[in-house]
Amino acid sequence: MARIRIDYPEAKTLYQQDIVLRITDLNYGNHLAHDTLISLIHEARAKMFIACGHKEIDIEGVGIVVADLAISYRAEVFYPDTLTIEIAADELSRKGGDLVYRVTKTSDGSLVALAKTGIVFFDYDTRTAVNVPDAFKAMIAKASSVE
Repeated sequence: MARIRIDYPEAKTLYQQDIVLRITDLNYGNHLAHDTLISLIHEARAKMFIACGHKEIDIEGVGIVVADLAISYRAEVFYPDTLTIEIAADELSRKGGDLVYRVTKTSDGSLVALAKTGIVFFDYDTRTAVNVPDAFKAMIAKASSVE
């Protein structure tokens, strides 16, 4: 079976968020549920935009839509572990790009998962894809200049 390969672009980290697991984040296997991980990376992404003075729905008047999602699981985590979610931007195109997520266990730094969302910038009034806003380009440039 072919496996999904996701590489985290080390030099492009934009944001980092720690999130404590709740008991309701577990599945019947008593470890982090796959649907919860999707929600956790969404939470981190939303907080990244807020930390940069924007919202997912309002970056210079336009929002984002998630066009695709991939996750590669590497280890189990359990309640009440704390996760660190790092977000990097990669493969920016005219209308979007990839956000890549590295999820680690905060206590020992062990890799839990790698994920990728392809985002497209979207004008919700006209219902059309639009060019990447300058503010998002500036977010990426600022993170790159810190390294």
